[in-house]
Amino acid sequence: MTLPADAVNAANEKSRRLRELLHAPEILILPGAFNVLSALLYQHLGFPAIQGSSAGFANALGYADLGIDRETTVKVTKLCASAVTVPVNADGEDGWGGPDEVRKSVRALVEAGAAGMNMEDQQRHGDLVPITYQVEKIAAFMEERKALGSEFLLNARVDAFITMRDDPGAALKEAVKRGQAYAKAGADSVFFFGVSDKAHIATLVKEVPAPVSVLAAPGVPSARELEELGVARVSYGSMFLRVAVGAVKKAALEVKEQKTHALMDDAISGAEIAAILGSRAE
Repeated sequence: MTLPADAVNAANEKSRRLRELLHAPEILILPGAFNVLSALLYQHLGFPAIQGSSAGFANALGYADLGIDRETTVKVTKLCASAVTVPVNADGEDGWGGPDEVRKSVRALVEAGAAGMNMEDQQRHGDLVPITYQVEKIAAFMEERKALGSEFLLNARVDAFITMRDDPGAALKEAVKRGQAYAKAGADSVFFFGVSDKAHIATLVKEVPAPVSVLAAPGVPSARELEELGVARVSYGSMFLRVAVGAVKKAALEVKEQKTHALMDDAISGAEIAAILGSRAE
């Protein structure tokens, strides 16, 4: 079954824009959206594209990471993508299964208006899947993309640095091998999750023939340093949700324990919230 042409065309416009940003000289900084308001805020602040965070979506809905299914992820992604004009890259987890499920995921996220998606090579936070199997899943992605007439991007995620953290040298070797295989299979960019060492990042940029993406986290070089290393894309996962919840925790504890509310002075104003939301109405 084909998707409506207008839905595919609208998604393609955002996919083309995301691809332009990915190949631009300046590093693409993608803040992690955890709900519609956060996506609108990032657009309001001038970010040219946004990354949907599956962990952020789950946590904001009251579930642990991996606590929501494809249907819910697609639903929240669609809400975010339809609320903003900039491209939204979806978090596609592991594609929610094998090649057939990957096809369904691509179709659902294109229909939701996403510009692209991440797809990891770890079995629901377990062991790495065989490279040959992941390449089959990438092939399914490419086949479905072609069948839809879509330009949907694949940010192929490599999890070697977290599954092999006890042996950084072996992790780097495995990450390069997987990155090269995924790029050859057609991935638009390769996302190395959990890498922080500058020398390792430089090696990945040199050895993998595709734009390299990195997750920002404590201990990871800054976006400016990553840009100097040749990284094309940096995302922030659920980090901004955790920063936001941290601020709420501080304010709540102040009220509870000190019976004061000085931290309210740091709150965003109602007028700025209104400016972020514009004239949106259900």
